Amino acid sequence: MRWMLSCGPAGWFCRGAMAILAFQGPGLPALLAQPPSLAGLATQPPVDIARLREMLLDRGQPRLQNQAALALIQVHSGEAEALIRQGLEQAEDTEMFLALASAIRFNRDLRFTDELVKALSSNKTAIRQGASQALSVLAEPRVIEKLSKLLEDPATETSIAQAVAFTLGASGRKQSVPPLIKALGNDSDKLRQAASDALGDLTGQKFGLDSDRWNQWWQTTRDLPVDRWLEDRLAFQLARRARLENELEGARSQVVRLQQELYARLGTAERLEYLPGMCEQEDPALRLLAVNWCQEALAGADPAAQKILGSLLLRLSGDAALEVQRAAALALGRVPDIQALDRLLALTRSSRPTVRAASSRALSQQAAINRPELKARQGEVLASLQRLLEDPVLEVVVEAAEDLGALGASESGPVLTALLRHPSESVRKAAAASLERVAQPKSLDAILKALDDSSGTVRFSLVGALAKLAVRIDTPASPAPEGQKTGDLLALTETDRVRLLARLEIVLMKDMDPNVRARAAGALGECGPPSLLPVLWQASQPSEDVRVQEKAWLALIDTITRARQVSLVQEWDRKLAQAKVPARRLQFLTEVLSRWTRKADPTLQLGPIQDLVIQVALEQNKWSLALPLVRETMAKPQRTEMELQATLRYLLQAGEQALADGNSAEALRVAQEGKNLTTKESPLAPLFDGLANRSKSK
Repeated sequence: MRWMLSCGPAGWFCRGAMAILAFQGPGLPALLAQPPSLAGLATQPPVDIARLREMLLDRGQPRLQNQAALALIQVHSGEAEALIRQGLEQAEDTEMFLALASAIRFNRDLRFTDELVKALSSNKTAIRQGASQALSVLAEPRVIEKLSKLLEDPATETSIAQAVAFTLGASGRKQSVPPLIKALGNDSDKLRQAASDALGDLTGQKFGLDSDRWNQWWQTTRDLPVDRWLEDRLAFQLARRARLENELEGARSQVVRLQQELYARLGTAERLEYLPGMCEQEDPALRLLAVNWCQEALAGADPAAQKILGSLLLRLSGDAALEVQRAAALALGRVPDIQALDRLLALTRSSRPTVRAASSRALSQQAAINRPELKARQGEVLASLQRLLEDPVLEVVVEAAEDLGALGASESGPVLTALLRHPSESVRKAAAASLERVAQPKSLDAILKALDDSSGTVRFSLVGALAKLAVRIDTPASPAPEGQKTGDLLALTETDRVRLLARLEIVLMKDMDPNVRARAAGALGECGPPSLLPVLWQASQPSEDVRVQEKAWLALIDTITRARQVSLVQEWDRKLAQAKVPARRLQFLTEVLSRWTRKADPTLQLGPIQDLVIQVALEQNKWSLALPLVRETMAKPQRTEMELQATLRYLLQAGEQALADGNSAEALRVAQEGKNLTTKESPLAPLFDGLANRSKSK
């Protein structure tokens, strides 16, 4: 019989709020005293009561039936009132009664309380429930008085008395407490239990059937002011609602966990049969789970399974729950089907910004799928993404800008360049990041101008775009990205190249953001000529930020390595020696030698660089670094006697340093190698013998 709980926590909250409004007194504004729709009725044309009556009697159209009931309640005329009373008295038409009772409850119309009280005596449970719900909202003092008399009347049937008790308990009114306490002494067990439950719902107290405890509690509470009573009751109902919501959320989480455990135990074929049922679940969390499972299953599915999974995602992409629809739209980006592409193109016009952003991301993923039918429609994808750049919601604009960059289509370059002037920093950031992939020479002027942007992140990305433009000149034979014509890779003119490098130099020396200066140093290392080496050297000094120092130093090495000039390496080796930076000097030489060696270019002269590395390493007592290079040099054929003697001296020096470091085994090995390569007449022979003896003694 606890059917009143079907109203849920939200219903309790609404009733508590209405109860407070009911006791605000004569000063309550007229706006709350009657529905706003009644204002100005005198100037409106007459209402067609006959049409409303026909709509009210139409059981096949519940929505129209409810609208007709609401319209009749708001029409204050004798004909409409008579029609309403007649409908309330026709207990055989349950649908019409419930529609009228709901309209009365919504409008808080007190004209029909007698009919509703009479309806509590109906033998139909639905009608008693509808009447009770309406009366709980309309529980004015005279209504409570009528209900109290009905409850106390010995002739009242038990089922009707129970309905009256629940109505009083749901009213939230202080006047409902005494008749309910009195009902605890009734001879009917069912009525006593109903009264106890109603008191618990009304007060929050749990005294059960103990009338003495209820009376004691009432003696301490009866003198509370009405507003204080209502405040306490509202606080109780809010606390109950919060508890019920938490319990409901816990139950939902438990259902999700059980579904996950069940799904994990299913085989591949069983999962495919299980997923359609998950897509029909009422709980959005379960439907979201179905989206994730469909997305996971797509990776290793055969074409037939992919078609089934794609159809499920297509269905869920129209889900009423925002998170489910968004997740389904993102998942469609992995479905290699033309229907998925059509659906995503349609979703770019969704009324939900989050869905439009998700469809933009999915379209960029679709474009990456290597399917001829999808590639043929890349123009439509680009058009949709470019249209989203004009979306009123920044989240969508940012996503579309990022996705255009991911596609790498040169056609989007002018649109992205225009976004560099957008007032939103997040949009400018996304456009600048995308331009790193699709920037063209014709965008150079706009990019150079945008380098004055107040955002360091925007300038950081634009520096990268300039570097890509300049590097493209140095490697004109590089293939165009997939989907991009080779003719689009136009080279910069020499004048534009000079402008580009000059601006990068200015950014390196003057930008306020160390990260941007470091990025500019790296860009110059990718495309800068040797003439900029002094600038990079200056930026690598200790007076600069440590991030800029490191990037500028590496850029200097990159530039010298790209030049492939032994004389340039030797020149900067001398400068580093004069600057007295031994660690950097050795790093510079070893890095250049390593990169040139990997190129396997026979035109590169590695010998002089190798000798420099050996010499500098031994000067710094780095014999373990020099020794492999010395042995590699000795293994080369066609050595002159002078070269052999110089190499042997390096070998001897390395052995002496190894012995000094306590590595006698390596020193002995060096001595044996030197003795094998020298004659008895060589002045180095006794030196190697001495090294061998000293190594053995240790």
